[in-house]
Amino acid sequence: MTPRHSLGPAKPELYPVPKAWDIPESIRHRLGVEAGPQRAIFEDGHLLVILHHIPKPDQTDRVPAFFWRNAAGEWRSTEGKGMGPVALQNFLDAWETKLQALEVAEQKAMTATEYHALLEEAGPILRTTRGLHRALQQARELVKDDRDLINFRDIAAGLERTAELLLQDAQFGLNFIAARQSEHQAAMAQQMNSTAHRLNIIAALFLPVTAIASILSMDISSGLANTRPNFWLVLAAGCLLGGSLATWVSRRK
Repeated sequence: MTPRHSLGPAKPELYPVPKAWDIPESIRHRLGVEAGPQRAIFEDGHLLVILHHIPKPDQTDRVPAFFWRNAAGEWRSTEGKGMGPVALQNFLDAWETKLQALEVAEQKAMTATEYHALLEEAGPILRTTRGLHRALQQARELVKDDRDLINFRDIAAGLERTAELLLQDAQFGLNFIAARQSEHQAAMAQQMNSTAHRLNIIAALFLPVTAIASILSMDISSGLANTRPNFWLVLAAGCLLGGSLATWVSRRK
């Protein structure tokens, strides 16, 4: 009988939440290897809030932050920036500081390149603040007797609103620059058309005179005596034809 090959020891299951946290297994079983989207999970009186850090413009993955409230109402977090609700407050303060910096950048933006860079950064931030607000609203509904969660939910709503206004202002600024450049190009094209039209009028004015002078300067017998009256007659005829041609060109503008 062929012996079965040993598969070795089973690999331990991986969870993004710290193993030292004494959270219910029902919460751990609702988590995968990665943290996943921003959300709140409530089991057996324990609340786990999963949020995301501020994303960078070209960052595809999100860095999670975990905030755990046990059945006794005590908070812990993975941020290490204070105990209890202070850690979550510091987390939201970092978001507010980032949005303030982007608002200053939007006010200073003057070129399409600057607005484009701002839009690239503001887009992911707006999407993340929406998830942040949604997760804290969910936590507020799961734990109704925690007033800190009410304040955090309201702060997240303000962050989402600020991000929306920031993205909107940046889009308006970029559209204004594009419209202003189009208007400038249209004005330059109109100016070039006017200049070309004036040159056409000048050319039409002198074309008959130049043509007549070229013909009479040929070494052929024209039958026209080389006298002063004839000179003025030819010049007057050329000017009359040139004026008529210039008037016709001007009316065709």
